[in-house]
Amino acid sequence: MSQPKTRRHQDKPDKMSFFAQKKGAALAKQADTAGHQDGADHSGGSSPRSEADSLHDGEPLTAAFLKRALDEQSRRLVATWQSSVAELKRDLQDIGSRTTHVEAKMEDLVDAHNASTEHLKSLTDQIQKCEAKLMDLEDRSRRSNIRLRGIPETVLPADLPSYVHSFFKLLTPEIPTDMLLLDRLHRVPKPQHIATSLPRDVLLKAHYFHVKDLLMRRSRTVKDLPAEYTSIKMFSDLSAATLKQRKTFQQVTETLRANRILYRWGFPVRLIVSRNGTTTAVQTAEEGIHLLHQWNLTIIGDTQAPKPPRQVVKDWHIAD
Repeated sequence: MSQPKTRRHQDKPDKMSFFAQKKGAALAKQADTAGHQDGADHSGGSSPRSEADSLHDGEPLTAAFLKRALDEQSRRLVATWQSSVAELKRDLQDIGSRTTHVEAKMEDLVDAHNASTEHLKSLTDQIQKCEAKLMDLEDRSRRSNIRLRGIPETVLPADLPSYVHSFFKLLTPEIPTDMLLLDRLHRVPKPQHIATSLPRDVLLKAHYFHVKDLLMRRSRTVKDLPAEYTSIKMFSDLSAATLKQRKTFQQVTETLRANRILYRWGFPVRLIVSRNGTTTAVQTAEEGIHLLHQWNLTIIGDTQAPKPPRQVVKDWHIAD
């Protein structure tokens, strides 16, 4: 009875070995078929059997399949990277060509800007000369005018001629009355920035210029006047453009007065400065500031002036 049991136990390993061999053959066939489908195009026409035969004896078949799959994936990644690098290279070349084009256009614009700047400077100089001539012509047409400030509004327009003649006679008693001839005499509108309590100015034109010049000089020297005339001040009648141009010299004139340096105005608008026995004519405020720097004087007020348009420097290089 013991012998059949022993045979039954001996038959079981034989059956297990048989099924293991069948399962191994099926797995080998499946692996060979998958390897043939994945690597036929890259194996140079080799058959699945030749690839299987080339495997090392004892190496698992799944490792060969994974190796072929990894190699295929690696080839795909390399192809993708190469395509991306080629596309990126084309984009960089396109950007380089566009940058070269932009730099060439910028060079043309810089040349045009610099030429326009030079032309603008020339035109500005010409306009300033024309404005100076116009100001001089207008001031010459007003050279015999006198502006009186401080005459009370209580003096009626009909009484203005006699009032002004009496004032002028006090300033120049040696001038005959018939020489104190006035071509016109009237009040002028008050500027908006003047207080309403102040009287309007009186504008007149002297018939003789030398009389007008003498009256202006005496108005600065005569001091003993009746009380009704002490508030009157005399000014030359200048154009608005001349007054605006003179205002640009404000820093220069304030500095000159602070240092007790004599100066006077010339025509067309210029500043004539007398210092240490030397007379200097200043045409523009910039020249005046430069002159004060040469004299080592501290300039009163803000010295920052508007800067003219400057030329642009080419600070790049066009690619070849």
